[in-house]
Amino acid sequence: MIRGGIIIPMVDTSSFLSVTQEERERVGTADMHSRWFHLSLCMTAILVHGAFADEPDAERVLQDSKSLSSAITSAATDWPRWRGPRADGVADGMNLPIRWSQTQNILWSVKLPGWGTSSPVVHGNRVYVTSETENGEKKSLLTLCFDRKDGKELWRDDFGLGVDQRTHGKSNLAVNTPAVTDDALYVAFGNADIARYSHDGKLIWVNRYILTFGDPKMAWGYALSPVVLGDTVLFPWDHHTGPCFLIGLNKQTGEIAWKKDRPIGTAHATPLLVEHHGQTDILVPGKNRLTAFDAKTHAELWQYGEGKGPYNGEIIVSPVYGDGIVFLQLWRQSRIHAIRLTGNGKPPKPVWVSHKPGPVEPSLLYYRGLLYALRDNGVLVCLDGKTGREHYRQRLGGNCNSSPIASDGRIYVSNNDGKTFVVRAGTKFDLLETNDLGERITASPAISGSHLVYRTDSHLYCIGQKR
Repeated sequence: MIRGGIIIPMVDTSSFLSVTQEERERVGTADMHSRWFHLSLCMTAILVHGAFADEPDAERVLQDSKSLSSAITSAATDWPRWRGPRADGVADGMNLPIRWSQTQNILWSVKLPGWGTSSPVVHGNRVYVTSETENGEKKSLLTLCFDRKDGKELWRDDFGLGVDQRTHGKSNLAVNTPAVTDDALYVAFGNADIARYSHDGKLIWVNRYILTFGDPKMAWGYALSPVVLGDTVLFPWDHHTGPCFLIGLNKQTGEIAWKKDRPIGTAHATPLLVEHHGQTDILVPGKNRLTAFDAKTHAELWQYGEGKGPYNGEIIVSPVYGDGIVFLQLWRQSRIHAIRLTGNGKPPKPVWVSHKPGPVEPSLLYYRGLLYALRDNGVLVCLDGKTGREHYRQRLGGNCNSSPIASDGRIYVSNNDGKTFVVRAGTKFDLLETNDLGERITASPAISGSHLVYRTDSHLYCIGQKR
């Protein structure tokens, strides 16, 4: 298209702003960066053209450029769910800081009401997190929203406590990580209450599973996080007394849109959506197995593992996908399995099984062909993604519950003492920095642009290189 003597390419921005993990793996990081560069040139051309105010449609072109700018900012800063956009804990090309303390490279910090272990999520210029407060015997479950730029609190809400549940001493009911989309925020808590909010804090609906399915009298709460799938929100119901279901809630009403029967057994691991071979699968951990469901029909496709009946071990570690392989554990502190997905709903092909157990709580991290497993005792293990061969096993120190993340050739690993170890990615252990926030970290950090958003028990930190 030619306007005002300037050639402006017609660009379908969706091809840049909505890219599957499979496509990222196919085209490679360098090509993805070139796509962003091309889009930047297109934006520049549009902005230059918008300077010609005498053009009849200059105002519309300028509005288009503003929309593109907003979309790019959102794509670069969003961390919309548990473990990020692809649920893998990875975001490259961000130029994250590697050195900080309670006073160095802290862009802002806020003290949260109460405490919790849920991880923060980011959408545009908003950061969302949950927390639990207690006043005597009265508990309040809070959803909080902060400005990403300066940490100013924008709103908070308490939609009320349903049926209380027992939790582990190191956690409370504010354990589930929210999920945020372009039009809504979905929050859940450890008593299986789930709700939808608008971005400005208007409560749309609440669904309380225990009122529907009965009180299982949980021992450690219920820790899995919601996952948005099309017009539904996945929030399974898996515990030790039954009945158990894979459930899709209607996004608009919160009512059950569909459910699939599941064997009895507790699971705290969040389901994983995987696009492969022209199909999308819902991979659901629990019951000493991994079960795949078709994302469109919700039909069960296959099961992998040893579980054949109820009570086959709880699972906390979420599976992760990369290079066509799913890395998973079948129950707490079990060995790590690597399975290759096939098409047409057929069962996966086993690739390897580790010789030693993996973590109990921190989820696995697959990055640049290597699998990183952070043990709960503070030992970081690096395995070859294709063969399972162990490259190193290094003690960092401290107990660990937070899941690691990766960016630009570095692995970020946090422990319960509030320390984050920055390790160079690769087959040889190389500790780059040790950073201390001075308070327990069990939540997993969010990556937002060139910043890290950390949640300690009672504080929220935005960390970045001060300019």
